[in-house]
Formats: sequence, C-alpha cells, structure tokens
Amino acid sequence: MPEYRYDWKGEKWEKVKASKWPIILIAILIISVVLVASIASMVIMISAGEVVVISDPLTNTLSAPRKGPAYILKMPWQGVIRDFHTIDYVSMTAEKGADYSPVTVLTRDGVTVSVEVTFTYEIEPDKFDVLARNYPRVDYEEARLVPLMMQVVRDVISQYSTDDCITKRSEIARLIEQRFRDAVSTDLTLIAIKLHDVNLRGVTLPSTVAQAIERKIAAQQEMLAAQYQREREITLANATAMKQIIQATAEAETYRIKISALSLILRELVNATGDSELARLYIMMEYLTRLQNATLIISPSSPIPTIPIIR
Repeated sequence: MPEYRYDWKGEKWEKVKASKWPIILIAILIISVVLVASIASMVIMISAGEVVVISDPLTNTLSAPRKGPAYILKMPWQGVIRDFHTIDYVSMTAEKGADYSPVTVLTRDGVTVSVEVTFTYEIEPDKFDVLARNYPRVDYEEARLVPLMMQVVRDVISQYSTDDCITKRSEIARLIEQRFRDAVSTDLTLIAIKLHDVNLRGVTLPSTVAQAIERKIAAQQEMLAAQYQREREITLANATAMKQIIQATAEAETYRIKISALSLILRELVNATGDSELARLYIMMEYLTRLQNATLIISPSSPIPTIPIIR
C-alpha cells in the first residue's frame, strides 16, 4: 500500500506520494549503531596486571583465566569477572586510611586489648577461576581473608595474659603468622591466594593496665639489677679471698723453702766446725742483711747480741 504525504500548494494541501528512502536510511542507521555497540561489548580489553574469566549464565561455566595485556571476545550474554594479580597490602590498624579497624579481643585474664596486624598477598592467575567461582563479586578479602585473620588473632590472644602481650610479643607474632598461613592454605576457596608478609603491628592495652604493667616490669628489672649486683659483689669478694689465700700459701711456701735451706746450711756449718756459736753468729748476720732498722738486744748472759724475729 503506497504511503502519501501532504504538501502545501499555495492555497490548499495536496496529497502526494511519499518517498521510502528516509525511513530506510534511519533503519539502517539504527541497525548499524546496534551492531557496533554489540561488537564493542564483545571485545574485552585486559590491562597489564589484570586477570579475567568469562562467565556464561546459560551453561553456568567459567572460562580459563586470561592475563593482560590482551584483547578477548565474548558473547553478548556472557559476563566478565576480573581482578588484579599484583601484590595487595591489607592493614588492620588504627592509622588514618587503614583498610580495616584493629581486632578487639579479650586476653586470658579478661582484659580487652586492641591488636593491629597487616598482611600482603597476591592472586595466582592460573587459579583465578576457582576464586571467581566461590567469590563472583570478587569480595574474598572482606568476606573471607579478614574474618580469618580476626578469628586467628582472637584464638591466639585468648591464650595469653595481659603481661604476656608485652613480654611475649615475638612469640605471639610468630603464632599469629603461622596459624593464619595454615588457615589460608587449608581453605579450598582461597587456593588462588598466595600470602607474603604477615606482621603483628602492636597490642594496645587500656591506659591504666599499661601503666600498672610498666610499673611491674620496672620493679622486676630493678630486682634483677639488685640481684646481679649482689652476685657480682659476692663473686668479687670470693675472688679477693681466693687471691689472698693463694698469696698466703705462696708466702708460706717461700718461708718453708728458706727455712729448709737455712737449716741445711747451719747443719753443714756445725758439722764442719763443731762450733754452735758460729752457727748463731751466721743466723744473726743473715737477719741483719734482710732487716732494716733492726733492734739489737744485748743479753747479760751472752756477749753476742740477739735479734728478735719480726714478721
């Protein structure tokens, strides 16, 4: 059926046959725009550091992971799940701009403490399809990793007292790291997660408790210092006493040797001369050579002066 249009011819409208070409051109233009948009939606650009899988809702399947930089094609009804496989840093601290808040937990003795931790991880691109299947919204960090860390921190800290949180910090840090790594490695939904650093940044105690513990630790340190000082003084005293004993023993041995030698000389002198007075005179001369400011004692019964033995 022909189409008509009305044109104004001076004084009246006249019915004339309309051309179909404008309609055809508009239809072609619309179809072209739709085709271009469809083709553009089928081309997926993958940037450097990204990994992508294609999800097909009709077959409920995922494609193999693809890493960028690259271009891939998909059907218009298919979806795209993408994420970065570079190293990501997660902070659970009180710092401004931290990803999550610190973990609040009770110690073994019922004191509430605030625990700050950080960890780094990356995605293994070849296993990203497993991660995408379990976490299609790519929310594995807040949905699984962070809750795992919070549970590990609570389990570990609950085994230690408030004092231990200060004195055994290195031990607590090692235990948190070990248990968090074990929890992630045994979770089959996180098989694509590769952990790097896991750090305990700090344990914050209530101010009153912290001050009491600091005073207690200071008192213990002073007690240990006093005990060390006492042991040092005892050691020095024992060393001094031992030194004096060794010196006295050496002096006694020296006197013994000298007396033995003098006895031998006197014995030989008496045997050779038969004069005991000569031996007495020898002894007096021997002591005169060794003593300064010696005092001579004149005995009325003997013409030979005697010298007292003074030690």
